[in-house]
Amino acid sequence: MPVNSFENYPMSWKPVIDRNSDTPLYIALADTLKTDILEGRLAPGTKLPPQRELADYLDIHLSTITRAFKLCEQRGLICSVVGRGTFISSDAATQGMLTIREATDKIIEMGAILPNPDIEQTVTDYLREIITEPDFYKLMQYAPVNYDKLQIKAAIRWFNYYGLKSAKENILFSSGSQCAIFAILAALFHPGDKIATTSVTYPGLKVAANSLGIQVIPLPVYDGRITAESLDYVVKNHDVKGFYMIPDFNNPSGELMNMDTRREVADYINKKGLPLIEDSIYSLFISKPLPPISSFAPDYGIMIGSTSKILSPGLRLAVIHVPERFFTAVSNTLYSIVITPPALMMQLFTRIVNLGKFDKIRELRIKEVMERNKIFDKICSGLRTSGDRNCPLRWAYIPDEMRGCPSPTDVEKELLEKGIQVYSAERFVVGNSDIPRAIRISLISEHNLEAYKSGLKIIHEYFHTL
Repeated sequence: MPVNSFENYPMSWKPVIDRNSDTPLYIALADTLKTDILEGRLAPGTKLPPQRELADYLDIHLSTITRAFKLCEQRGLICSVVGRGTFISSDAATQGMLTIREATDKIIEMGAILPNPDIEQTVTDYLREIITEPDFYKLMQYAPVNYDKLQIKAAIRWFNYYGLKSAKENILFSSGSQCAIFAILAALFHPGDKIATTSVTYPGLKVAANSLGIQVIPLPVYDGRITAESLDYVVKNHDVKGFYMIPDFNNPSGELMNMDTRREVADYINKKGLPLIEDSIYSLFISKPLPPISSFAPDYGIMIGSTSKILSPGLRLAVIHVPERFFTAVSNTLYSIVITPPALMMQLFTRIVNLGKFDKIRELRIKEVMERNKIFDKICSGLRTSGDRNCPLRWAYIPDEMRGCPSPTDVEKELLEKGIQVYSAERFVVGNSDIPRAIRISLISEHNLEAYKSGLKIIHEYFHTL
């Protein structure tokens, strides 16, 4: 028993640590916190005891508690709020990556965002053509360090679709957007650094950041949107070193950032000289997308243009536009951790884009998403959502009047019992942000149209059962 007795003291957490273990005490304490969260002894949002009180309770030095809390912050388990204390992160107990469920006749997939393979015939045709060429064997070697002129041409043309002017000196390729995010974080930030993003965001960012010891901080919202004041708040109060944003159809909320906000964000990062990772994975579902933030911040905006949703997930390829000041660091990181795409996939991408075949594929993708949205609006009328006719997902709000006032996690579980896979808000929430009463519904992952309609009917009926 510690010297100071806290037997009757109302502490929110009284950890039990094996002091005979060879594990350093601060690591053991951090591991205990994680275990207590995963096993349900500590709920998200719980305010932890002040560090000094915890040190007194455990009869250990305050610096040990400080190191343990710092490690837990880097793991994304806790977050500190200026003037309020330290809390268990809202997403601490949730699964990181959104795994794709194995297809079965019993589950209608409306969770993961999966493009329809039936309209990828052009991709398949070009792959067959490449395989029959006499020098095909060269594409089975390691990808070359330097890109050729046709690959650069395809990448520049790819960014033209977004309205971003790029050049040879800005172009890098990676094996998908997740690898691009990891490489950029590893190249530009250090363990213990903090980056900021929207209060709900792509879980892959959190997974990559946590693995590198980088903490993700939620941006406050003013006047219903992200403003320069939002950015300045986290820089001044959390010493944030950079930002991550999805301006076109933020995942999962489906929100589209307006032009004024894009310019305001760009002006701020230009002024402060901080990097912005701009994830544009859904931008090309819009026929004429708004100019990216990076176009207004050419020295600090790093833009990721992935092929997975609009062209083909099997390519495992993303094109990255990197300003000159960051280029060497990101390029060296990509090669040092071997996440450059295979030569075959780069050749396939190059031909499809340079020969103009992507235009037809994109047209079909946009048409499919618009048709799926029409069906959603017809079947799920009355359900409050965000996301528009070009968005491949909907952020559906849980009615407050539902019997039992279920949490988003409850809704996800109950819909799965009814044969529908969706994703709850807890999977996307950042830090100590309030958990929205919402779920994310993918409109394009269930490729069978009749199954998609059946899934929407079940969701509509579920939400309207009071």
